[in-house]
Amino acid sequence: MIYQNHEEFEKELEKLKKEYNGKMGCFVSLSGFVRDYHFKEGKKTPAESMDLSKIDYDIIEEIRQKAIEKFGLLDAIVYHNKGILKVGDLVSSITVFTKHRDEAFLACRYIIDEIKRYH
Repeated sequence: MIYQNHEEFEKELEKLKKEYNGKMGCFVSLSGFVRDYHFKEGKKTPAESMDLSKIDYDIIEEIRQKAIEKFGLLDAIVYHNKGILKVGDLVSSITVFTKHRDEAFLACRYIIDEIKRYH
Protein backbone atom coordinates (compact mmCIF):
# COMPACT_ATOMS: atom_id res chain seq x y z
CA MET A 1 0.00 0.00 0.00
CA ILE A 2 1.14 3.57 -0.71
CA TYR A 3 0.65 6.26 1.93
CA GLN A 4 0.62 10.03 1.61
CA ASN A 5 0.31 10.47 5.38
CA HIS A 6 3.25 9.30 7.50
CA GLU A 7 1.15 8.68 10.62
CA GLU A 8 -1.07 6.28 8.65
CA PHE A 9 2.07 4.57 7.32
CA GLU A 10 3.35 4.11 10.89
CA LYS A 11 0.00 2.65 12.04
CA GLU A 12 0.01 0.17 9.17
CA LEU A 13 3.64 -0.74 9.93
CA GLU A 14 2.73 -1.66 13.52
CA LYS A 15 -0.30 -3.64 12.34
CA LEU A 16 1.74 -5.60 9.78
CA LYS A 17 4.53 -6.37 12.27
CA LYS A 18 1.90 -8.14 14.41
CA GLU A 19 0.21 -9.78 11.42
CA TYR A 20 3.45 -11.25 10.03
CA ASN A 21 4.90 -12.23 13.41
CA GLY A 22 5.95 -15.87 13.06
CA LYS A 23 5.64 -15.74 9.25
CA MET A 24 8.43 -13.27 8.48
CA GLY A 25 12.12 -13.74 8.93
CA CYS A 26 12.62 -9.99 9.02
CA PHE A 27 11.45 -6.61 7.92
CA VAL A 28 13.73 -3.92 6.55
CA SER A 29 12.92 -0.22 6.64
CA LEU A 30 14.46 2.76 4.92
CA SER A 31 13.68 6.45 5.33
CA GLY A 32 15.05 9.15 3.05
CA PHE A 33 15.37 12.87 3.76
CA VAL A 34 16.08 16.01 1.73
CA ARG A 35 19.83 16.78 1.80
CA ASP A 36 21.42 20.20 1.66
CA TYR A 37 22.96 19.40 -1.75
CA HIS A 38 22.11 17.80 -5.11
CA PHE A 39 24.29 16.23 -7.75
CA LYS A 40 23.94 17.89 -11.16
CA GLU A 41 26.03 16.58 -14.02
CA GLY A 42 28.28 14.82 -11.51
CA LYS A 43 28.89 17.99 -9.46
CA LYS A 44 27.70 18.64 -5.93
CA THR A 45 25.56 21.79 -5.76
CA PRO A 46 23.91 23.41 -2.72
CA ALA A 47 20.18 22.91 -2.31
CA GLU A 48 17.51 24.45 -0.14
CA SER A 49 14.56 22.35 -1.30
CA MET A 50 13.35 19.49 -3.46
CA ASP A 51 10.38 19.75 -5.80
CA LEU A 52 8.27 16.59 -5.63
CA SER A 53 5.00 18.18 -6.66
CA LYS A 54 4.69 15.92 -9.73
CA ILE A 55 5.22 12.57 -7.97
CA ASP A 56 2.86 9.91 -9.34
CA TYR A 57 1.51 7.54 -6.68
CA ASP A 58 0.24 5.10 -9.32
CA ILE A 59 3.81 4.57 -10.52
CA ILE A 60 4.98 4.01 -6.94
CA GLU A 61 2.25 1.38 -6.51
CA GLU A 62 3.41 -0.36 -9.71
CA ILE A 63 6.97 -0.40 -8.37
CA ARG A 64 5.76 -1.83 -5.05
CA GLN A 65 3.76 -4.57 -6.78
CA LYS A 66 6.69 -5.49 -9.03
CA ALA A 67 8.99 -5.75 -5.99
CA ILE A 68 6.52 -8.05 -4.20
CA GLU A 69 6.49 -10.36 -7.22
CA LYS A 70 10.19 -10.12 -8.08
CA PHE A 71 11.49 -10.78 -4.55
CA GLY A 72 8.68 -12.96 -3.19
CA LEU A 73 7.83 -10.48 -0.43
CA LEU A 74 5.17 -11.09 2.16
CA ASP A 75 4.32 -7.39 1.84
CA ALA A 76 5.71 -3.91 1.27
CA ILE A 77 4.44 -0.50 2.31
CA VAL A 78 5.61 2.88 1.08
CA TYR A 79 5.12 6.44 2.30
CA HIS A 80 6.05 9.24 -0.11
CA ASN A 81 5.83 12.95 0.51
CA LYS A 82 4.66 15.37 -2.17
CA GLY A 83 5.17 19.07 -2.85
CA ILE A 84 8.09 21.42 -2.27
CA LEU A 85 10.16 19.92 0.54
CA LYS A 86 12.87 21.74 2.47
CA VAL A 87 16.20 20.41 3.72
CA GLY A 88 15.64 17.87 6.47
CA ASP A 89 12.08 16.95 5.43
CA LEU A 90 11.15 13.29 5.15
CA VAL A 91 10.86 12.27 1.49
CA SER A 92 9.93 8.61 1.78
CA SER A 93 9.75 5.58 4.04
CA ILE A 94 9.74 2.00 2.81
CA THR A 95 9.25 -1.20 4.77
CA VAL A 96 9.41 -4.69 3.26
CA PHE A 97 8.42 -7.91 5.02
CA THR A 98 10.15 -11.12 3.94
CA LYS A 99 10.97 -14.65 4.96
CA HIS A 100 14.72 -14.03 4.51
CA ARG A 101 16.96 -11.00 4.94
CA ASP A 102 18.73 -11.10 1.54
CA GLU A 103 15.58 -10.40 -0.43
CA ALA A 104 14.53 -7.80 2.16
CA PHE A 105 17.60 -5.67 1.53
CA LEU A 106 17.48 -6.22 -2.23
CA ALA A 107 13.79 -5.35 -2.43
CA CYS A 108 14.13 -2.21 -0.32
CA ARG A 109 17.02 -1.04 -2.51
CA TYR A 110 15.08 -1.89 -5.67
CA ILE A 111 12.02 0.11 -4.56
CA ILE A 112 13.94 3.27 -3.65
CA ASP A 113 16.12 3.09 -6.78
CA GLU A 114 13.04 2.77 -8.99
CA ILE A 115 11.18 5.60 -7.22
CA LYS A 116 14.21 7.91 -7.54
CA ARG A 117 14.07 7.49 -11.32
CA TYR A 118 10.88 9.59 -11.17
CA HIS A 119 12.19 12.39 -8.91
